[in-house]
Amino acid sequence: MAQATLGNQQRIIANERTIIRNQERILRNQNRLPQVLRNQDRILRNQAVIVKNQRKILANHARILAKWPTLTARR
Repeated sequence: MAQATLGNQQRIIANERTIIRNQERILRNQNRLPQVLRNQDRILRNQAVIVKNQRKILANHARILAKWPTLTARR
């Protein structure tokens, strides 16, 4: 009986250590979260600028093709 109680206590301690490690990991991740969010915000802004530039490029291509009808006839 005493052996079972000791084994249970050891399991409880091991589980508590695991819980503490997980909580520490969660806290570290929460501390890094603002930096991650800032980076994601930058990425989104950059993607918006890329899309804007791609639209400009497509508009320029359309203008060029409209000026030279022979180019469109070759396609």
